[in-house]
Amino acid sequence: MSSQQVYIDHLLLQFSQEQFDPLPSWILDNFTVVDGGVHTGGLSRNKLIVFKDGTYLELYSWITKPDDWRNRLPGDFALTALDPISAEASRERIVKALKSEPGDGNIGVTYLPPREGGRKNAEGVDIQWKIVKARYTQAESTPPDEFYPRGRTDAPFFCHDLTPRKHRVTFDQPSVTQHPSGTTGIDRIEVLVPKDRFRAYTDLYTSIVGASPQETESRAEFKLSAPGVQSFSGSLHIRPAATEADEQFLGEKGVGISALVLRSETGAPFSFPIADYLQ
Repeated sequence: MSSQQVYIDHLLLQFSQEQFDPLPSWILDNFTVVDGGVHTGGLSRNKLIVFKDGTYLELYSWITKPDDWRNRLPGDFALTALDPISAEASRERIVKALKSEPGDGNIGVTYLPPREGGRKNAEGVDIQWKIVKARYTQAESTPPDEFYPRGRTDAPFFCHDLTPRKHRVTFDQPSVTQHPSGTTGIDRIEVLVPKDRFRAYTDLYTSIVGASPQETESRAEFKLSAPGVQSFSGSLHIRPAATEADEQFLGEKGVGISALVLRSETGAPFSFPIADYLQ
């Protein structure tokens, strides 16, 4: 495979209005949270948990929830590429890889042309980006509909900055990145898949990431970098369902992100309970 061109960007966690304001006390006790602002169009807003490694968690909430809200969301987590790679070039690479071996694993995934997005932050600064979102089709190895109770979110989206990245992700500000829990970045993102589709999803993510994983029977591990560090700093795991709890998760939340582990400078890794924020 070609040399790695993608980085961990952020996770999008959905909060109801009641969860969002005020945020749960366990979040405020463990993290420094900053106001991200209101998205272009005024329908949604966010708060951010920003880490030293340049990744972040987006706490997302609708101000006015439209009927087609699921279609408006790009996915559950984002990867990115850094300058000079554009959103258009990134999409071209991925689409080409998905048409070659190992392709999309016959899961039925390609990527749409980039579309612009933005928000105005709490200081009134306009922040702009381009989103490259997955487009899903029914294919030979696509799991049955029962594995997508929230719709399909089994592939990441890509977020490419048009304005300087440090405007969107203020990881250069110690007052923003110092957290009571000591967390410094994303250590592991886990994607849970049906056991009989493990090979197919490993092939899909190999094409998306542009690098081969370290594989065992229980996982395929992709080593990834974060935008704020020079070396590999985290990983993306594709894991086949192995327990009743896994099968229950797939039935309730569907194929996709199932666990998030954060790196801590003060002790053991911090497991962020994401299930409540996958809507």
